[in-house]
Amino acid sequence: MSHGSPRRGPRGSVVSLVILAVAGWACATSDNVEPDPVGAGGNNGAAGTTGAAGDSGGPGSGGTTGAAGDGSAAGSSGAAGSTGAGGTTAGTSGARGGVGGTAAGTSGARGGAGGTASAGTSGGGAGGTTAGTSGARGGAGGAAGTSAARGGAGGAAGTSAARGGAGGTAGTSAARGGTTGTGGTTGTGGAPSSTLCTWPTANGSQSVSSTINVSGTYDGGMKRFTGSGTLGGSGQTEGQGPLFQIANGGTLTNVIIGNPAADGVHCSGSCTLRNVWWEDVGEDAATLQGSSSSQTMTIDTGGAKAAADKVFQHNGPGTMIIRNFCAQDFGKLYRSCGNCSTQYTRHVEFDNVMIMPKIGPLAGVNANYNDTAKFTRIIVRASSGTICDRYNGNNTGAEPTKIGSGADGTNCIYSASDITYMP
Repeated sequence: MSHGSPRRGPRGSVVSLVILAVAGWACATSDNVEPDPVGAGGNNGAAGTTGAAGDSGGPGSGGTTGAAGDGSAAGSSGAAGSTGAGGTTAGTSGARGGVGGTAAGTSGARGGAGGTASAGTSGGGAGGTTAGTSGARGGAGGAAGTSAARGGAGGAAGTSAARGGAGGTAGTSAARGGTTGTGGTTGTGGAPSSTLCTWPTANGSQSVSSTINVSGTYDGGMKRFTGSGTLGGSGQTEGQGPLFQIANGGTLTNVIIGNPAADGVHCSGSCTLRNVWWEDVGEDAATLQGSSSSQTMTIDTGGAKAAADKVFQHNGPGTMIIRNFCAQDFGKLYRSCGNCSTQYTRHVEFDNVMIMPKIGPLAGVNANYNDTAKFTRIIVRASSGTICDRYNGNNTGAEPTKIGSGADGTNCIYSASDITYMP
């Protein structure tokens, strides 16, 4: 019967509804289920001090869902964050954190380059200072050792002495190496020169109508200077002006004085006449004036001839030096003033001088004023001649009295070996 038979259709629908209900409940509650309840520990994990893995980051899947990176600082030695992907392995090698991690650990600074080596001190003279030890190469970042400079060259040479006169002792030759030594002083001694009386040739001429005043050095260029006008005298008249007036400390060089020569050259104090030649002496060739006992007039290289009276006149105090000189046909080569109104002690030195006939005495000195005259390396081109006369001078203008002649060891100083006679 239709009423007695069971009805099965609704039963299948209920089962379906139950299944749907259960499924709906499962979906509804699935949002509150954490797929990995242990992985949540990554949120609180701090970076490992030695880059170890996060506290519970092991199960984390590459940090995809881990939020540990949000607050995790990089490890102090560059380790990954506490929930970094890779867990233990990542932490050990200091790899970057998980996707959410901030930054890898700080990279170590690169070692500094080695310091530049300073050069060692350069060596000095002979054998110089030994070179310093070469610095070793710096290690990675290490400073290089000091690099020593090369030692100096050989020592400075000794002084090279100039050759002495004929028969003189030559100076020691400078040793090799280093800076060349300065030449030594010209040696003295030995035989006098036999070429002193080789007269030069003039290189042009110049007329002098007023005295040329020299302060410093005046180089005449080997011109011949002759007086004119008021300086045109050539005799023995006293009071003539000079062609050249040399100030204290001045030098006259490379000059030929012709005829007329007036009163030649006057020096106001210390002076040097170098390579000066008088072809025909006027009143006097040169006169030393001044007032200092330390002043010196040096006549070095030159010659004078045709002097009716004196060649060199010494009126002031001090010393006159005559060397490397030729005198020919003269009345007297040097005279200390015998009757000047003011008298002084005066000195003269002759060295390497040749005299030729006609010949007068080489020097006249005042013994009573303690004058001295010294002679070395004198050649007399005759069989005999007077070397030195002694006088008693005065300050009255009267003619002085001659009191002796020849060497006495006090006023006239020389020995037989200082004079060579060559007829």
